[in-house]
Amino acid sequence: MKNIFFVGIGGKGLNGIAKICLEKGFNVFGVDKDIKPETVALSEMGAVIFYEHKESNINKNIDLVVYSAIIKEDCPEIVKAKKLGIKIIKRAEFLGQLTKNDFRISVCGSHGKSTTTALVGLSMINSNIDATIFGGAPTRELDGYNHLGKSKYTVIESCEYDRSFFHLVGNITIITSIEKSHLEYYKDESEMLDSFAHYINLHNENSLIIANGDDSNIRKLTAHSRCRVVYFGFDQRNDYVISDVLKTLNGSNFSIYKNGHKIINNLNIKIPGLYNILNFTATAVLLERLGLKMDGVIETARHFSGVGRRFEISYLKSGQIFIDDFAHHPTQVKNLFDGIRQFFPNEKTCAIFQPRQYNLMKNFLTEYGQAFKKADEIILTDILPNLGDTQEDIKSVNSFDIAQSISKHSQKPVKIINSFPEIIQYLKSKYYGRSVITTIGTGNIYEIKNQFIKSIN
Repeated sequence: MKNIFFVGIGGKGLNGIAKICLEKGFNVFGVDKDIKPETVALSEMGAVIFYEHKESNINKNIDLVVYSAIIKEDCPEIVKAKKLGIKIIKRAEFLGQLTKNDFRISVCGSHGKSTTTALVGLSMINSNIDATIFGGAPTRELDGYNHLGKSKYTVIESCEYDRSFFHLVGNITIITSIEKSHLEYYKDESEMLDSFAHYINLHNENSLIIANGDDSNIRKLTAHSRCRVVYFGFDQRNDYVISDVLKTLNGSNFSIYKNGHKIINNLNIKIPGLYNILNFTATAVLLERLGLKMDGVIETARHFSGVGRRFEISYLKSGQIFIDDFAHHPTQVKNLFDGIRQFFPNEKTCAIFQPRQYNLMKNFLTEYGQAFKKADEIILTDILPNLGDTQEDIKSVNSFDIAQSISKHSQKPVKIINSFPEIIQYLKSKYYGRSVITTIGTGNIYEIKNQFIKSIN
């Protein structure tokens, strides 16, 4: 296998993998509908990229076609590959094959995967183990999503969507959380939990699972696992217990105990929230189980400010503080505001929420309503459709329903403003000086910040 074609090569799922394949010496080809920095960078490294989907992009010299879960099988390149008898596989299966001979460290869970994957990878590098990293969000220290290391270790973000994590079972697996999610793919929460149970059961007797023991779903699903399981968390029942927590305006300090003995003392992290304490703890437990000193995670904590679009802070000269976050699940929204109130307890805070995916909004309408209690005001845009939304989903919910739920459950004022220029005008009229403006969602809501800056300069 020498010539690999990636369908959707500019997307976050495939872009970094294509880069590592180039670095490994494969010939890389691909197609994407847009010219973007990610595809330009790959082209400069030697990839051949097309910007229009056509059957002619594929020829008999291609050995393998790799596509992400969101690509339809009637895509021209896939159709042509089938005609030519070229092997076609999804991203996760390819990644599983690419890393099958490595010591694989998988990070899975409903929340915290991208941050924990970055923390584990960086902490291993800071422990002088040059691990390969396949992450789910851009990381400043890596200058991207991924990193090709020189050791036998590979750290992979492993997602439950499309059951793709079945291909990415780890020698060691971290489970951060298990909560109802991806109901655009799973028919209900029970089917999603069954998928996690199957994933856990794919681990053999020599595998190790490092699990958030404060999570009742994780406890239940790992209770009879045939592999070794160790638990971490705040609860005293855990094998690794978080204690001595001090949350400040600049971060958090905490210690970790194993069987009553302190393995790390007064770790200082620069990012807020109990959820990030858990992410760092999972990382420390992993290092400890590999027999490494805690220096790697301590060094990572000194500099780590988060991955891209996760509590990403910008301080404007005009006084406003913009915080951008990818949060697309109500628990993530709630966690975001816990972090905001840790760092900015008294500032007036406006949440600009761009809902995405009708199915998600329909299934979590009450939970979204409850997630904004720590904001002072909420601005909603129209719901952005997403792959997997049916006509029934689209008819079932709208932004007015979300606004009503927020008004009822969070009891905060809500406005629906769909135009970015109108949102910016409203912000300028009300949020001047030192106030917090947070942009939330997986779409293009992050563009508000730059447009706001242009409007005041």
